[in-house]
Amino acid sequence: MTVAEHILETISYATIATASDNGEPWNTPVFYAHDGFTIYWSSHPDAVHSKNIAANGKAFVAIYNSKAGKGEGTGLYIRAKARALDSEDEIRHALDLLGARRGRPFLHAEKFKGNGPQRVYVAEPLKIWTNAADRDSDGDFIRDFRISAEVNPD
Repeated sequence: MTVAEHILETISYATIATASDNGEPWNTPVFYAHDGFTIYWSSHPDAVHSKNIAANGKAFVAIYNSKAGKGEGTGLYIRAKARALDSEDEIRHALDLLGARRGRPFLHAEKFKGNGPQRVYVAEPLKIWTNAADRDSDGDFIRDFRISAEVNPD
């Protein structure tokens, strides 16, 4: 299992970063599920990040181990195109993944479309990174840097 796959399997919350059309940044932690490196979550359509996604379809996902010691954490970073799902098949697929991850199913897909109170969102990866660290000769942390990973479209 790669570092990126390990992060996806063991960390249940992601931070979704978006920006408004005028560049105002916004960060939101969400419970997520994944299919490969594609990330799914549900949110109210009036949430700031939901409105930003509706406006420009851009998102940046960070998933990281915040319990790790200083300079020893692992992270997965995904630049993505994001959107609300609207097809019944896509919504059901995402809800099945989210339900399996939370340990109980979502029974009412209609709550996630039309006038329902929630939407299901997807972040489809454009570029993926993990992190690594430079250390000095004593093993002390110097800096964190990103390692690019391949996006597999299949």
